[in-house]
Amino acid sequence: MAPVLQCPDCETKHPLSEVAELGTFRCKGCGRALKVPETVPPAAPPQPSPAAPTPPPAPAPATAPGTPVEAREPTRVMPLVTQNAAPPDQAPPKPAAATGRAKVPWWMQLLLWIVAVPLAYFLVFLLARATGLFSSNQLSDVFLANGFSRFWPLARLLPIVALVTALLVQGGVVLLSRRNGRGRAASATRARR
Repeated sequence: MAPVLQCPDCETKHPLSEVAELGTFRCKGCGRALKVPETVPPAAPPQPSPAAPTPPPAPAPATAPGTPVEAREPTRVMPLVTQNAAPPDQAPPKPAAATGRAKVPWWMQLLLWIVAVPLAYFLVFLLARATGLFSSNQLSDVFLANGFSRFWPLARLLPIVALVTALLVQGGVVLLSRRNGRGRAASATRARR
């Protein structure tokens, strides 16, 4: 197992191979400045997993916000241990704090769909009118003509409407998740101070 450096505040693990040459770096979890130790113990050989799960380590005592960096607990070097390791071809998922994204509530997603569907129709039909793909005569034929062929000009635009709707919703979810993630990270930073 490759050795990792563990933050004493938030217990985020940083692979030593990524931070060894930096000397000092910021923790991905809490933003604390961490120092790479001068001597790093060699990686321990892999041990068989015990039959019973081991209890989690006791949480580190919280330090007061005004405590100088030198007085805080130093960074620990620990072997990287994963209980449910992902297959080698599949990377493990990143926590929300590391990606800067948060889950968007269902009601926000519903509102995005409610706004995106009519907006997509409006944008696609506006573009179709501007390019000549859908004329006002074809629109009047949809309501006044007979037969199923009157719906063809409208039906050929529906896949484009669906694509634009999906893009609007997906873009909205990404923007909201980033906004929510930044808001949570900022509030967590304020709470630590």
